[in-house]
Amino acid sequence: MLAKVAVVVFVLFVLLRLDMAVEADVGQEYQSYVHTFVNAGVLGNWTYLEKPMFPVFFNKSQILVGRNWTVVVPLLANRNYHVYCYGEWVNNGSEPKTDYDVYVYDPSGGLVSSHTESAGLPEHLGTSVDEPFFVPEFSGNYSFVIRNDSRESKGAEAATFMIVEDVSCNVWCTHYVEGKDNESLPVFETGWGYEFFTDSRRVEVWVRVPDSLDMYEVRIYLMANLQAGKGSSLNGVPLAWERGLYGERSTVFGGYNLESKGYRGVAYASCEFSGQDMLLNFTSPYAGLSLYHLVFIGEKGSGTIEYLVKTEFGKARLNAVAVPQRVYPNDDVELEFASNSTDLVFAELRYSVDGWKNVTSLAMNISNSRVCRAVIPGQVAGTVVSYRVVAGDVLENILVFEGNYPVKYPVVLNVSLPRLSVTVGENVTVHGRVSSVNGSVPVMVTLSSVNATLRQVCYTLENGSFTASLRLEALGTWEVQAAFAEDDYRYGGASSKLTVRVEEPSVLVRYSLYIGGGVGAVAAVGVVVYLKKFRG
Repeated sequence: MLAKVAVVVFVLFVLLRLDMAVEADVGQEYQSYVHTFVNAGVLGNWTYLEKPMFPVFFNKSQILVGRNWTVVVPLLANRNYHVYCYGEWVNNGSEPKTDYDVYVYDPSGGLVSSHTESAGLPEHLGTSVDEPFFVPEFSGNYSFVIRNDSRESKGAEAATFMIVEDVSCNVWCTHYVEGKDNESLPVFETGWGYEFFTDSRRVEVWVRVPDSLDMYEVRIYLMANLQAGKGSSLNGVPLAWERGLYGERSTVFGGYNLESKGYRGVAYASCEFSGQDMLLNFTSPYAGLSLYHLVFIGEKGSGTIEYLVKTEFGKARLNAVAVPQRVYPNDDVELEFASNSTDLVFAELRYSVDGWKNVTSLAMNISNSRVCRAVIPGQVAGTVVSYRVVAGDVLENILVFEGNYPVKYPVVLNVSLPRLSVTVGENVTVHGRVSSVNGSVPVMVTLSSVNATLRQVCYTLENGSFTASLRLEALGTWEVQAAFAEDDYRYGGASSKLTVRVEEPSVLVRYSLYIGGGVGAVAAVGVVVYLKKFRG
């Protein structure tokens, strides 16, 4: 009996020493908000996390076969929490020793889910089989009971239980921060941690700080990348390199902590004064999915920050929905553009009618979050309107679209043919008129058949009329069309097509030379006969 008591005392001593050692390693925040209890009340052995952002380490033989350990943590409803239990006990080999099962209870004590993978396999602790994260239905204290299954387990190897809220990338989020008490000691809302994961090597974190708050630091910690051999993965989401959760570092990995004087991570920023916004950026040397921890530490004052984890770059752009093709004098022009992938927060149209010597700015109307519109007032003929749209989206991208359009009169060309058929070798006469013309402008008249094309440039008279004449040497049907190339004040245009038939001459015309020669000879013979007759 005494021997059993001695063993129990020894185990308790080891557990308490372990808890003290872990707290010493992870710092003051851990000591303040992670509490371990042994054989205490109805829960027995349990750990209370006041904040869901700290790892809980279980030493070898801490959770004996057939025994439980409960982790209690306050969670907020409808948030995404990444919950996992891994470590030395995970073994995908043929002879795993330890089988930890996990049971989840809600604030009222109801069983939410049970996770009973076979020995050596980490439990998927999402709300459902298809979800990588645990999403509480209610706010309050949730209990995660880790049980060393007496039916399947043959050992009690070391493990780490981790829970942290996961934040979505490329979406603005909010977080409440309080500065240190008397500018020296942190309070509950001074330090906080989140996680995010991405396959983008480039990461930016934008932080908007209210005037009522001075931030001590914002930090990014690189916690896992499988291609670099750091961390692991479960249900498509990376799990942190275990030792990095406890502050250890390996090159760019790990070092996670919430201490003011601790390791600052792969990127960090600080406020020089209250209300100063911050931007952090980091480019990972490793491709593939990476897991990061994001830490906020307040300095003075309090307030709600807005922050954005940006991982999309170069994809957002403005597409033209409605831009002018032809603009006539004094016509207002509506321009419309749409963001291809992100919501717009502002849009401005700048335009100039004198080569950007003078600029007019117009605020654009935004509809459906992604479409912006503005109207440029009508201008006189001969004006070239240059415009530039500058828009900002929710990801802090600046989207630009540039263009221009001329303002000109429309023209209408009409042509007519005095004759619809001519004889080969004759000239075809084309009459025409160009509207909106007062004076001499060039018009190109084109006659084309299957095998040939003829062109003639002619010039309009004061009233816009013109005449062209072209000799046709080939039989067949020819198309006739006139075209005006645009100038500074008029758009180009073309007439409708007319057809003219080029035909062979008549038999009389073709043989007129021969017929004319024969008639003359006969007449001469007649004269000779006449003379001979009357002279004889």
